[in-house]
Amino acid sequence: MKIVIIIQQIFDPFAGGVQRVTASLSKLLKGKHEIFIISYNENEIIRNVNGIPIIPAVDAKDLKIKILQLSPDIIINQTGYSLNFTKLLLKIKNNNSMIINNLHINPLNFYVNHKDLIQELFNRKKIGFLNTIISRKIILGYHIIKQNLELHFIVKNTDAFVMLSEKFKPELFFLVPSLKKYESKIFGIGNPFKRPVIDLNSVSKENVILFVGRLNVPQKRVDLLLQIWKKLHEEVPDWQFWICGEGEEKNNMEKFCVENNMDRVKFFGKVNPNEYYKKAKIFHMTSAFEGFGNVLIEAQSYGCVPMLFDSYAAASDIVCQNINGILIQPFNINDYVKQTIKLMHDSENRNKMAYNGYENVLRFSYEESCKKWENVFELISENKKIF
Repeated sequence: MKIVIIIQQIFDPFAGGVQRVTASLSKLLKGKHEIFIISYNENEIIRNVNGIPIIPAVDAKDLKIKILQLSPDIIINQTGYSLNFTKLLLKIKNNNSMIINNLHINPLNFYVNHKDLIQELFNRKKIGFLNTIISRKIILGYHIIKQNLELHFIVKNTDAFVMLSEKFKPELFFLVPSLKKYESKIFGIGNPFKRPVIDLNSVSKENVILFVGRLNVPQKRVDLLLQIWKKLHEEVPDWQFWICGEGEEKNNMEKFCVENNMDRVKFFGKVNPNEYYKKAKIFHMTSAFEGFGNVLIEAQSYGCVPMLFDSYAAASDIVCQNINGILIQPFNINDYVKQTIKLMHDSENRNKMAYNGYENVLRFSYEESCKKWENVFELISENKKIF
């Protein structure tokens, strides 16, 4: 089949988020299908990446021309939450093309975290005085109604709706109960990973706790990360804390470390984290919500044991408690510290978790992910024939 994957960013296979996932998905499907990536971005250029054509589309008219020229069997919309973009694709696509909308975040991310997200928004706009119980209820109510209407339209009018975990289905149905009748076209497929071929016995580990990700508060909760590390810094003087990533909180984090004499915290900026995963024994994640948590699989693939708050449904889809990682009740930093120290001092259990994590990565291999995507293609093709 001919498949077009559409993103709204400049395509960078080494960037995070949707761009990196798009690169993995295109590589995954390339062996069996003819794959094209359309970047709906005026700054994109025509090029070829790993044998896959990258096609720019500067506006709706240009996008329509490109889609009609390619005449794909399937369009995978990587902006799966967008009602307006979905309507645009439905309007301009070839009649025979099928649309799959891909959702890259958990459905209840705003519902569960609305207090913190609204506070951050108001503070950023310097209108913090509006952050009241009434205003939050109004915003949350508007969000629920808006999501209900938009997601119902999207799922009803597209051929498939793919989320990053089967465990997100209850969240979706809680938010939009009417979607239960469309459950047959709703799927959960985790992001695909290619496990590195390494011998964990030969990897030289150091007393390092690692964080990899965007340095922000609303989602990644690096404020809690630093509170945890401050307590650990005082308790375990022979361990270091490494940070790979950039973000708006970096300066505040560096200032916090100086003010609290945390001289064993190192900032490496935006780097390829693989060599850091290899050296670190423990991986910390403090996110309030995630779509999937790619860094958890990355850490496991290098024998780095993940610890995280059990704050979103897919967390337990990746990490099995005390088998290949540790889940902490949100957002209990004292227990997080306690469990970290326990893991630090129990090398036998830590090594067992590292090996289990390395095996766990195979659940998200290209081969397994490909089977799930092929199943979606087969089902929607059959439905197309029926209707």
